[in-house]
Amino acid sequence: MDTRLEFARLWKPAGISGVELFSAQLFRHSFAKHMHEEYTIGMNDGGRGCYTYRGEARFAYPGSFNLINPGEVHTGQAERTSGWKFRNIYISVPQTQHVLAQLEWRSHGLPSFVEPVVWDRPLQSSFGYLFKALNEPTTQLEQETRMIEFLSRLFLRHTEPHQPLRSPKPETKAISLIRAYLEAHYTEPISIDTLSHLAGLSPYYLIRSFHQQVGLPPHGYQRHWQLLQAKRSLQTPTSLAEIAIEHGFYDQSHLNRYFKRTFGIAPGQYQKSYLSR
Repeated sequence: MDTRLEFARLWKPAGISGVELFSAQLFRHSFAKHMHEEYTIGMNDGGRGCYTYRGEARFAYPGSFNLINPGEVHTGQAERTSGWKFRNIYISVPQTQHVLAQLEWRSHGLPSFVEPVVWDRPLQSSFGYLFKALNEPTTQLEQETRMIEFLSRLFLRHTEPHQPLRSPKPETKAISLIRAYLEAHYTEPISIDTLSHLAGLSPYYLIRSFHQQVGLPPHGYQRHWQLLQAKRSLQTPTSLAEIAIEHGFYDQSHLNRYFKRTFGIAPGQYQKSYLSR
């Protein structure tokens, strides 16, 4: 009897609508014929999977993507005894239409995936960043930015119809305005649409222009400004928990993680060394 542990989890992430996440490891379970109303974007993390789609058997291998259009019937199961481990992001049609508007997508109709299984190494990390941003406590701005960045690349490479997206040009005045806004509102939840309206640029174009000129995307700049202000507060005897909340972090561990990643030492260590001078 095969007693290896299977798991499957389906959940809605906090902060962004029209999206569900799914994570599973299968050894014995087989999905009956079914369909989703959403776009299914899956990353195969290990083992081998197989499924019937458009009347043919498809095989998923580690590192490949499974791409299924809304309303298309398919099955799913582990193809080998080693099992099948994968993650899916389900994106509703309304949310997809919203992102397409942010991309200035002018093609008629919704994009349709051409192939159900594709290999695209650059997209692997982009998928991972998006899944992590949706699954862990993070800002609305980061979730939306990761979504736009990932879907723009995915749709351009693997759907029809598609179109080239305009390349960024120097937008000095608009980017200065956005930097000032992010600095003034660094502890607040900010949407990419708010920044887009402020700058008079589409969200996709704004993200690319900002990154090109500043070296960080807008959400990265907001996070770094939070860290710089927290670092100043660490030069006082204020408790770490108070400093974290005051500067827009979820809790002390959230501050600890980002501070050490950026500055190489823990915030408590920095505060202690500064106050002991």
